Amino acid sequence: MNRIRQKRLLLLLAVVSLLGCNKTTYIGVDILPGTDDVGAIYTDTFTLFTNTILEDSVLASSTSNNAAGAIYDPVFGKSYASLFTQFLLSTNDVNLGDPDTLYIDSVVLTMAYGGYYGYKDVPQTFNVYRLTEDMDPKPEGGYYSNKSFSVDPNVLGRKEFFVPNFTDSVTVLNLRLPPHMRIRLSDRFGQELLEQSGGFNFSNDTAFKDYFKGICVTPDTASTPYSASVIYFNLTSLYSGLHLYWHTPTRDSLTYDFPIGSAEIRSEYFKHNHAGTTMGQHLSTSVSDNDSLVFVQGLGGVKTRITIPAIDSLKDVVINKAEIVLTQKIDPSKTDSIFKTPPQIVCVTADSSGKDITIPDNLQFFPNPGGVKISKVTLGRESYAQYRFSVATQLQQIVSGITEDRGLFLIIYKRSESADRIMAGGNNRTDNLKMKLDLVYTPIRK
Repeated sequence: MNRIRQKRLLLLLAVVSLLGCNKTTYIGVDILPGTDDVGAIYTDTFTLFTNTILEDSVLASSTSNNAAGAIYDPVFGKSYASLFTQFLLSTNDVNLGDPDTLYIDSVVLTMAYGGYYGYKDVPQTFNVYRLTEDMDPKPEGGYYSNKSFSVDPNVLGRKEFFVPNFTDSVTVLNLRLPPHMRIRLSDRFGQELLEQSGGFNFSNDTAFKDYFKGICVTPDTASTPYSASVIYFNLTSLYSGLHLYWHTPTRDSLTYDFPIGSAEIRSEYFKHNHAGTTMGQHLSTSVSDNDSLVFVQGLGGVKTRITIPAIDSLKDVVINKAEIVLTQKIDPSKTDSIFKTPPQIVCVTADSSGKDITIPDNLQFFPNPGGVKISKVTLGRESYAQYRFSVATQLQQIVSGITEDRGLFLIIYKRSESADRIMAGGNNRTDNLKMKLDLVYTPIRK
């Protein structure tokens, strides 16, 4: 009897031990096979064609931050950004009093900071113009970065030789406010706004936007011929908007605000000039070009195109792991210390019209889709920054005939609101900077 109980106890312990070993191991993802029993094959010798191409334009009316400013990057050239925005009424049926008794003190445009890119301490000049072209209704697909709106050529406001202060608070009417940019606009414009008091143009947002279509904030490149910065603004912040200050014969220190709501249309216009630069020398139109350097730039600048001409040679395989490896080329002029490389890059493909679309790997939690900057990778005795992009599912669908191969493209994450850029190694080289495809696949045995 005791012997039977002992056997049952040993059996129970064995079952518990087996049930406790429930950690999943992913073969072929992080572990390269060491025997022929698994049957998986590792290679990093697939030929890639890598080149740099111009962005067409990017969606610019659905961003969290809006950019304005001008920079000159010795590697990438000149970049220019201007922004457009509407405003709304704080309330309907605005009546500030009899227009004949209202006297302007000032009207001020404020824009909360969202960051910067470039030389933050170099002054530059901004002009503000009044829009003469309706932004509303917005097209179904939104506005793109090559769309500029018509403006009144008379300057509505000007901020000369401005250096942003991103840390110190701003005191207005004895209130301490977070750091933001302030541009005083024309008193004539302010008085014109007061004259709308109690009238149709102040009855509701639709009437107001028809009367006052919005503004354009743009860098004055003639007054700022050197490299400055692109400044990011959070226009939907509580500290962004138009602020009207006025008095009457009997009252002073009166204010009214025209905020920028999340529903208001905001858009941007980007322009780049790559002539005579390192990047400009590597621009390509041919899919079969294989360059030694590739470039990626935000704000509708450039992107990297990758094609894998022999990928269709893989037949009857399961792709266990596939990663594009991009390694940064350090600029000897050390411009990377000012024009920093992006914290994240995204790998996409194209649809039948050539429009960028995501790849299925970007929608998966495992394996990680990649694209986040690895700040320090040691290769030999040198240190580099590196990016790795999972493309296993995309390539599996191509070799299985599910998806047409239209190439891969590297773009800046949030490229509509980021001026980040990077110069990196292409496939046509033999050193540590060579772009490559790390591939693990298993032939299907029939």
